[in-house]
Amino acid sequence: MSQSRTKLEHGDAIAQVERRIELRRARMVRHVTEARDALRERAKPLPLLGVVAVGVAALVLGRTGGRIEAAPRRAARVTAKSGVAAAAIALLQTVLRLGTSPLVRAGWSMYARRRA
Repeated sequence: MSQSRTKLEHGDAIAQVERRIELRRARMVRHVTEARDALRERAKPLPLLGVVAVGVAALVLGRTGGRIEAAPRRAARVTAKSGVAAAAIALLQTVLRLGTSPLVRAGWSMYARRRA
């Protein structure tokens, strides 16, 4: 009889441990879900803020003179001198440089994840 009693006690102890593990799992899932939902709520205005920041930067850079305008003028002179082929090559180089940059790749992967 003592062996059957200890088996029951062990079975009860195992069941209690399993219940505690399940409660902890449920609590962790609840915390992760709450944190994810809170993060989503806080991140909703970020794309809009990004657009506003880029707009303000474009406005500021568009109104300032000097060095900012020198680069497009130089590019226009080079394009005029060397022709359309050189402009196409320069455009291709810029696209490749941007396409292989870590920042653009990270942004594209984030965009792809959000679409999926």
